Amino acid sequence: MPRKHFELNSDVNKLIEKYDEINNVDFNKLVNKALRFYLVNQMNYKDVQDALNKADNEASKYIDEAMRSSMGDINRNC
Repeated sequence: MPRKHFELNSDVNKLIEKYDEINNVDFNKLVNKALRFYLVNQMNYKDVQDALNKADNEASKYIDEAMRSSMGDINRNC
């Protein structure tokens, strides 16, 4: 898996520290889950499927759940 370097701003760092204090979560897992959630919600369904065309069943399941969740959010806001 490729590694990326980035710097957390102070607000995000504080939130991560508090979240870790409450949930005792692995930082790498948290970042991957948060980025995946954000990106799936920012992209349309076709683009997500194209990007993860060779995804395993777990990733596909997550995409379907995230898309259904997003549609629920959209329906609540209407």
